[in-house]
Amino acid sequence: MPEGGSESEWFAGPVRSLARPWREELARRLAAVDALHPEERDAVLEAGHTALLRSLHAKLSRLFLIELHALRMAGGAEPGAERAGAGSDTQTWAAFIELAGEEGYLDKLTGRYPSVGARIASVARLSVAATTTFAERLAADRALLRPLLAGPAGRMGAVAFGAGDSHRGGLTVSRVDFADARVMYKPRPSEADVALGALLDELFADFPGAPATDERIRVPRTLAREGYGWAEFVHHRYCADDTELAAFYRNMGHWLAVLRFCGGTDMHAENMIATGPVPVIVDAETLFDAPAPFPPSGRGDAVDVAAAAIRRTVLRTGLLPVRGTGFALGGVDISGVGALPGQQPLIPSPVIADGGTAAARFQVDLVTMPTAANHPSPTPVLSAYWDRILAGFREMTAHLRRPGVDPYRLLSRFEGARARRILRPTQAYVDIGRMLWHPASLHDEAAAVERARDILRRNAEVLPGAPTDRAAIDAEIADLLAGDVPMSGFTVDPTAVRNTVEDWRTADFALEESVIQDALVGAYLNERSLPARVQAAARDPHGGDRERRRRALAAQLVRRLCDGAVRGEDGTVTWISPVFTPAGWSIRVLPADLYTGQGGVALTLAEYVAEARAGRADEVPGVAEAFEGALRVLISTEDRTPTPSAGAFSGAASQVWTWLALHRVLGEDWLRERAAGRALLLEGPLVDDDVEVDLLNGAAGGIVPLLNLAAATGQDRWLGAAAHIGRRLAGGATVDARGARWTTRLNPEGIGGFAHGTTGIGWALARLALSEAGSAAERRDWNQLAELAFAYQESLWQPEHGNWLDVRIGAEEDFFTSWCHGSAGIGIGMLDLHRRTGDPARLDTAHRAARACAAEGFGWSHTLCHGDLGLWQFLTSLDFGDPGGLDGEILTSLEQRGPVGGLAREAFSPSLMSGLSGVVHTLLRMHRAARLPDPLLLD
Repeated sequence: MPEGGSESEWFAGPVRSLARPWREELARRLAAVDALHPEERDAVLEAGHTALLRSLHAKLSRLFLIELHALRMAGGAEPGAERAGAGSDTQTWAAFIELAGEEGYLDKLTGRYPSVGARIASVARLSVAATTTFAERLAADRALLRPLLAGPAGRMGAVAFGAGDSHRGGLTVSRVDFADARVMYKPRPSEADVALGALLDELFADFPGAPATDERIRVPRTLAREGYGWAEFVHHRYCADDTELAAFYRNMGHWLAVLRFCGGTDMHAENMIATGPVPVIVDAETLFDAPAPFPPSGRGDAVDVAAAAIRRTVLRTGLLPVRGTGFALGGVDISGVGALPGQQPLIPSPVIADGGTAAARFQVDLVTMPTAANHPSPTPVLSAYWDRILAGFREMTAHLRRPGVDPYRLLSRFEGARARRILRPTQAYVDIGRMLWHPASLHDEAAAVERARDILRRNAEVLPGAPTDRAAIDAEIADLLAGDVPMSGFTVDPTAVRNTVEDWRTADFALEESVIQDALVGAYLNERSLPARVQAAARDPHGGDRERRRRALAAQLVRRLCDGAVRGEDGTVTWISPVFTPAGWSIRVLPADLYTGQGGVALTLAEYVAEARAGRADEVPGVAEAFEGALRVLISTEDRTPTPSAGAFSGAASQVWTWLALHRVLGEDWLRERAAGRALLLEGPLVDDDVEVDLLNGAAGGIVPLLNLAAATGQDRWLGAAAHIGRRLAGGATVDARGARWTTRLNPEGIGGFAHGTTGIGWALARLALSEAGSAAERRDWNQLAELAFAYQESLWQPEHGNWLDVRIGAEEDFFTSWCHGSAGIGIGMLDLHRRTGDPARLDTAHRAARACAAEGFGWSHTLCHGDLGLWQFLTSLDFGDPGGLDGEILTSLEQRGPVGGLAREAFSPSLMSGLSGVVHTLLRMHRAARLPDPLLLD
């Protein structure tokens, strides 16, 4: 790599040669801006030239790499140069750089790339024009910038172009440095920023207990000019103490309320700067959003009603965590309040590998997501301040809704301002733009343009509101060909104001508050810290009058579960909730899975119906109807939406297990047949291409449900499918002196534990070894590999702590007692194997796990996955302690504080593994005669 450089400089010489005439053109045009000092013109020239070089290098690197390899294949530039095998040949590289830097080099390539010259000229022409326009505007407006700088502007020392995407002819937000201050140049209409600032001034003028002016939410001071503007530079500052942190998150709640009122969207991390206790929104162009109606999903009216409700909520502001689903940003949270360090997956980034040699090539590396300036502390603990966000939202919403407030008058100040409408994700434009600059596209531009049209048309089919007509799509492509991200705007008029006010007035604010609570879970990829106890364990827990209390709580909570449903006119039923996916937590209509999805809720309702019929639960009106409606949605969701993984809780295996469990509860043959139909998914790419590996999300989760299906149907094909998974796990294991472990997407070094780690994978292999799957030799190998997995788990045992170390990357605690990552899960798995094999070593492990769990005790969340319910199930199954006392802990805590979730705490979640359905399931299971399916063991 060039000294002090980066990948972007590998072809710096050839790019400079291409850009030289455009630098000269820019210098000529800047010379005509008389009001700039010569040193200022030089600074603008260098900044504009640098921006052009960066743009051209990004667009042309692939072309240069292909031509480098063409030269290498041809034998180099001089006799004796090595041919294709010269992977480290620096002579060929040097020869190519010299050749590509010659004047007229690209002219020689017009046969292969007929459009490249015109395309480069277009990009350069727009860049020169944008830079010149900036210089002219700076010269004309210098005296007007004083209010933004707290003094006269003085001489400009530097300018940095290229903050954010370029639009409308190479225009970018830019930072201008003067001697003692900075200002931001925004080459877009800025009246909306001014109007938003005025709205905030009026709202806080009579706000109860209003914070000081320098402690409340605001936008930068802005000077709006014709078609562009200048804005105050906002300095990032971390909060000084807990008081400022609490104020910051209260202010975030104020922003949520104001943006919901204004129809704001796209307020992601880069559009917000934390300056002490004040989150400042620095780009307010996406207001008065009107969500486009989606076509019917085919999953039922309840799903469509729920999806429409979500699209109307504060979730669309962009402030609340939402995880990306595309390839480039899969699992990434870019929200204004989220994007937490340590809670982002690595993202793919194209880089030039082996630069400086003839083997130079593009490859995709996984890199850390850049950190924005939206955080109020270097290590933000968002979960500690969720109540402040909600409180801020409530008080600002109440202020806006108080008697005498005229929302039309408040928003009429925006009329005439230009606003931006996001019609497609920016990443979609970036990906298509990169494709249009690929050498294959430069070789046949017409074919590339047609391909881009097709992609944009198909994108619009799943993204209502995106352009569909040929003229609009061609305009988007024209921008992309010139290197710009297309931008769509509109002028705010009385109709836009009226629609926004009506949308706000008819909002379901109870749902809005629930969405805020639920969505904040999405900031966390995984629960790597123990959520704070709501209080200590139950006060004076007791097991007296157990059966009456159990039945009463089960009836109360199943009624709450039904009351929280979204119902369609066609009788379908679903829920809105945080759901766990391989990409992390996200708030949405329930997917089909067992963990947080429709499957787990439908199973719980079926269990309640069956237990009520058996006389072990009280009759509750409407439960049977809710089950029937939920089952219809489950079927249509499985049939119409892609299954994301193979896993036993989030993927295809969860569907197989759920239908088998429903068959066990209800006894209807078609349910077993449905399980077999879903098992077909475990014979294809979901297993072969799996990168998750673990029980919850990955291929290992398929083994036990397939063994169950083989037993239920008597069909050996399912044993074969399970054996195939066993072979894949064997081939992917890392074995060393500590034992065996598996690389996962979130934990590339491998971890212990049941749901996500080595213990669960080893347990699945041990179960496979006990079956009739595979050959006798394979079963011996699977058993041996399971032993190595348990050896790795044992290497994490810490005798002085009486528990197993949690080695997850980013874990804030060393020891957990949960089912998912802690001793409860380890104990449950080992107890199961002891009962199947009689192995005393497994029982010893289970007893050690029980002692670890008992030492930690109760008082966390009421969840099966990571709370008291999983602990209760393990300890009662082991007969560890007094059953009445264990039941009393759960019953008393539910009576005293109601059901409490994990990170979401009081947020409503209907789910089986992390929410209300798990509580109902456990209460039903408490009856000693109940014989319900066991999701924790996939039994």
